[in-house]
Amino acid sequence: MAEAPGRILKKEREMRNISLEKICSITKIKEHHLEAIEEDRYDHLPPPLYVKGYLKVYAKYLALDEKDILYLYENYLKSLLPPEPPVPLPEASPPKKNNRSLLLSSLIIAAFLLSSLFIAYLMHDPKEEKPTSSILFPVSPATATQREEGKQTHEVAQPKEIQELESKEVETQLTSAFEILEAGMGTSIEKENDQQFLTGNASEFTSNHQRGYFFTRIKASRTGKIAHVWLLEGKEFHRIEMDVKPPAWSVYSYLTFRPQHTGNWKAEAREGDQILTSLNFKVLQ
Repeated sequence: MAEAPGRILKKEREMRNISLEKICSITKIKEHHLEAIEEDRYDHLPPPLYVKGYLKVYAKYLALDEKDILYLYENYLKSLLPPEPPVPLPEASPPKKNNRSLLLSSLIIAAFLLSSLFIAYLMHDPKEEKPTSSILFPVSPATATQREEGKQTHEVAQPKEIQELESKEVETQLTSAFEILEAGMGTSIEKENDQQFLTGNASEFTSNHQRGYFFTRIKASRTGKIAHVWLLEGKEFHRIEMDVKPPAWSVYSYLTFRPQHTGNWKAEAREGDQILTSLNFKVLQ
C-alpha cells in the first residue's frame, strides 16, 4: 500500500512541536478534520476535492511541497481500489476459405475431364485411321498461342506514359528551437540582479528531507515550453512544464527527497518528446 500523506504531516508537526490547536486557528481547518487527516481516515472527511484543499493548506503551513503531498494522497486512494479483473482475449475467428482457389481448381479439373472425353471419342471413331502404335497422354486445355499455332502473331507493346513522375525521399531533420547552455543539479538557487544561479552542485543527495534542484539555462529562438522530467529507477516520477522566452531563459524545479525516494535518479529537460539534456544522480539514505 502506498504511503499515506497524513503520517508525514503528523510527523512534521510533532518534529516542530506544533499543536493541532495552533494549526486549527491559523489554517481555519476544524480540529477533528486535522485529526482525521493525520490518521488517514479520509472516510470521515468531506469529498476528495475538499480534502485536497485541506492538504494543500496544511502542507503550505509546514513549508512542505504541496505537490508531493497531493501525489501521495492520490496514490494512497488508488491503492485502496480493488485490482481490475483481467480483460479476456478475443477468440480467434476461423480462417476463411479461399473461394477463388476452390473455383480455379474446379475449372481445371472440369477442363481436364472434357479433354480426356474428347480424346476418348476420337480414339473410338471408326471413320478415323488409327496409328499402328501410339501412346496417348491426357492433355491440358490449350492456350491461345497453341490454338493459333502456325499463324504469325504480332505482339503489341503497351504504350508508355508520356511523363514519368520522379519521387524523391526527403528526410526532414527536426531542429529544436531551444539549446541548453547550462544544466546542473544542486542544493539551492540564488538570485542576483534578476538572474538565477545554481549553488551547491551535487550528484548525491540524502533522503532526510533534503531538496534537490534541477537548473537549466536555455537559448531560445522563440517563445515556447519545456518540461523538467524526474525519473526514479527509469520510471517517470514527476513532470512540470515551464515557459521559455528568447533570447535566453533560466528555469528550475526541485523535489524534497524522503526515505522512500532512495535509488538512482535522472533529471531530463524535454521539448515535447525530444530530450534536450539529461543528468544522473543518486538519493542515499
